[in-house]
Amino acid sequence: MINSKLLFALALLLALGLSACGNNEGENNSIFNIERKKDQLRNKKQDLRNIERSIAELEAEIEALENGFSRGDAVLVELDTLRKRDLNHYSVFQGNLETRNQVMASAEVSGRIVQLLVDEGDRVQRNQVVARLDTEIIDKQISEVETTLRLARDVYERQKRLWDQNIGSEVQFLEAQNSVERLEKNLDVLQAQRSRAVVKAPKTGVLDQLLLREGELVSPGTPVAVIVDMDNLKLSVSVPENFLMFIDRGDEVEIHFPSLDKTIQSNISRVGSTIDPENRTFRVETFLPRGHSRLKPNLMARMSINDRTAEDAIVIPLNIIQNELGGKAFVYVAHEENDQMRAEKRYIETGLEYRGQIEIKSGLKEDDILIVRGQQNLSENQRLALHQ
Repeated sequence: MINSKLLFALALLLALGLSACGNNEGENNSIFNIERKKDQLRNKKQDLRNIERSIAELEAEIEALENGFSRGDAVLVELDTLRKRDLNHYSVFQGNLETRNQVMASAEVSGRIVQLLVDEGDRVQRNQVVARLDTEIIDKQISEVETTLRLARDVYERQKRLWDQNIGSEVQFLEAQNSVERLEKNLDVLQAQRSRAVVKAPKTGVLDQLLLREGELVSPGTPVAVIVDMDNLKLSVSVPENFLMFIDRGDEVEIHFPSLDKTIQSNISRVGSTIDPENRTFRVETFLPRGHSRLKPNLMARMSINDRTAEDAIVIPLNIIQNELGGKAFVYVAHEENDQMRAEKRYIETGLEYRGQIEIKSGLKEDDILIVRGQQNLSENQRLALHQ
């Protein structure tokens, strides 16, 4: 029994010893792995430092080849002293020229067109005869009335002489008198109709289109020609409603005609009173100054409206602004240090932008010396040399 217990104890001690040896061996392996990885990390860091040094050397060599000097040398730049000014922003809208006065030359009486006295494109004056109508029927009616009137006057004269001698009846005298007056009125009406057997221009302008030709019949009110007043043209454009607070009557506008490569100045003459519910726009109109003979109705034009203005602002060229990887915008200014001009990096906040110019809200002030050329090759505190 004792021997069995002794054997069991010895076996247990042996098992514990083997387990302890196994744990020590695992701990030694773990420590070895950590040290090995630390060595790898140190090697990688050393490799990274070597690569960064090589990159810096290559950059310096490239810059030296491109500019003829290294980063330690002065960089050639061009400077500009900042002054405050206004920056106007314009929005452009397209439309077609319209005439303020387009009228129809129409017939007043019925008849056949026997003569057209003008051609399309001719300039006509107010009340100038455009076309003549056939008056043959009216002429015959006038001739008949004139013949009857002569007879009626003869009868009236005889009745008057008899009446003055107290011969004949008063009724006969009054009938003869009434007959003369009635025929005279008929003659006046017919002569007036004959005088209206022409088509006249109701307004001075250019005869843009003849709607009828010689030989065609017309009735009262039939349009014969379209007359356009070329001295009263306007440009009308549709503007989105979000511009409503920026646009007022009298504002200056710039009008450009692409087909003529021509630009003129004008002012807004009317701002629409309603918003179109379909496209959410309102109408803006401007009258064009006279004296531009090549301008025609329906000619395409672009209206530039000054919708916003940055007044008394610092304004710089947009192309000199640089951006860091994080997106922050900056420029370089020049300052004097130990009798040398050096570059200073300035972070800026921008505002209104138009046609390559941009407002600077913060970061620059008046009288700062801005570097406007060569800024791509600069770093902070870089020595500067001026272009001659």
